[in-house]
Amino acid sequence: MHALIIGGSGRTGKLVIKELLRRGHEVTALVRDPAAMEGLTNVNTVQGSPTQLSDVRKAFHTRIPDVVIVTLNAPRASDSPFAAPISPPRLMADSNANVVTAMKEFGVQKVIIMQAFGVGASWPNMSCLLRGLMSKSNMSYQYDDHNMTAKEVRASGVTYVMVRPSRLVESDVTAVREWPSDGKGVPLMGSTSRKSVACFLVDAAEESRWDNTAPVITN
Repeated sequence: MHALIIGGSGRTGKLVIKELLRRGHEVTALVRDPAAMEGLTNVNTVQGSPTQLSDVRKAFHTRIPDVVIVTLNAPRASDSPFAAPISPPRLMADSNANVVTAMKEFGVQKVIIMQAFGVGASWPNMSCLLRGLMSKSNMSYQYDDHNMTAKEVRASGVTYVMVRPSRLVESDVTAVREWPSDGKGVPLMGSTSRKSVACFLVDAAEESRWDNTAPVITN
């Protein structure tokens, strides 16, 4: 399998690339700064931004992928998840719109998108404490962007999997627990290691059982 990674220079994106390579797949990564990929070998790097359709097309022209995996996260002013965003309000929605456009042009069927617990139908089943925190802080901008992405990708007609982990953490845990797509039952402090998210994203690329669903996951 040949996978195109959008957002491959991020913490989760790099883990996805490593997992793809570990399983014997081939990888192309569209990244703004190729220097950010230092240390990753056997990756075909294409310089560009997913917000530019011409750059996304360039990545597809390099080699048509079997699947696209998107691990974009909106940049913030600091590492705090509540820091002010420094990216356009539709970074993820516009980037995924460009991906879908290129997919249709090049005949690619499937995209896997990393989102977050609380997006879409899972919002009502977040605790009221977390809903209040997300809706009244800078996190609301990312949730708005994720929700626009979900609506527009579904309407596009491509095959998708929107993976929604709860609270990303740094850990070597790889075992994943799946919850109903509405996230009912996810505990307040439920968390998911980036490593396990990376493994699940690759699983979703390899298999069809999650096609056109939005699984909520924790460890």
